Amino acid sequence: MAGRLTILVTSTQRRGAEVFGERLADGLPRRHWDVDFVALGAAREGSTVRADPLSAGPVPRLDPKVLMALRRRLTEHESQIVLANGSSTLQYGVLAARMGGAGRPLAVYSSIGEPTYWARSPRQRMLYRLLVGRADHVFSVAQATAAQLVDEFGVNRRKLTVVPTGVPEPLLDVEAPQRDGGLRVLVLGSLSREKDPLAALDTVAQVAEAASVEVRFVGDGPLRHDLESRASELGITPLVELVGSVEDVAGQLGWADVLLLTSRTEGLPAATLEAAAAGRPVVAFDVGGVAETMIDGESGILVDPGDTAAAAAALLRFGNDPGLRRAAGEAGRRLVRRHFTIEAALDRYDEALRSLLEGSAR
Repeated sequence: MAGRLTILVTSTQRRGAEVFGERLADGLPRRHWDVDFVALGAAREGSTVRADPLSAGPVPRLDPKVLMALRRRLTEHESQIVLANGSSTLQYGVLAARMGGAGRPLAVYSSIGEPTYWARSPRQRMLYRLLVGRADHVFSVAQATAAQLVDEFGVNRRKLTVVPTGVPEPLLDVEAPQRDGGLRVLVLGSLSREKDPLAALDTVAQVAEAASVEVRFVGDGPLRHDLESRASELGITPLVELVGSVEDVAGQLGWADVLLLTSRTEGLPAATLEAAAAGRPVVAFDVGGVAETMIDGESGILVDPGDTAAAAAALLRFGNDPGLRRAAGEAGRRLVRRHFTIEAALDRYDEALRSLLEGSAR
């Protein structure tokens, strides 16, 4: 057995960090890890991952009862490593591990987003710097976010490893849509401020002035009502479909011609990797590690953050040129096959985690 590992995510709600945590929990046992997959809290509705929640509801702040429940869980599982996946889990993972005394598990933090976005106030930055400094090791999903950890939060490069995520190989078999006319735009992600679906809607509205287009939003969140109201104001409600959260994005990618990503912040977005695997070009705001998931001008087009006019123009380029769409899709698939399959990601995590245990033993 390679070791005993606890993977900690924020919630059982099916979001990017939780989905990848589930993929790790499913794949690492095949590499001889004994994995316990745990969430701080349970989602009240919607699609979920298979993590075991420590609380019956969401856990917004540090809850002593949840912290003690996690500490007991680590003891019962005899965990050698607790992998805290995402900033909301950082304080729980570090504190629960350090309560163990001699022989405690290693506290490993996986930074999945942009720390400079999520820790913006002086108090948040101070707390984040303190906690991330107490972690035994830090994983970052992208070179861009790793640079922020070092430059802005003082993380020692010797205890920082860039470990990109990956996507399931079946997405590489998604076929191109066989139909004529119109452009189908897919937006994957939670309907939340950081994903900025309203910017995606404004982009599509500009495209609709020049071409036949429809947009499908896959995901749920607090901005759903705002999105519906804005679509009505723009007069494009018939062009907009909100399908909520789904467990399998393959069917959604099969529907689409192109993926649109208008996030204000990203780590290494699964949405752009999933689209590339499925042979769909991407138009995206250039934030965080987005540029590391695509080849600008080949597998997709990057535009400045917030520039919906440039994003609309890029969508029109793909809409007017099916050959360009096919070429971009093929380039994206080649990129994923080389660097971003889930099996490659599992191998990277397996190697990194084994190295940590060996170093700890020495």
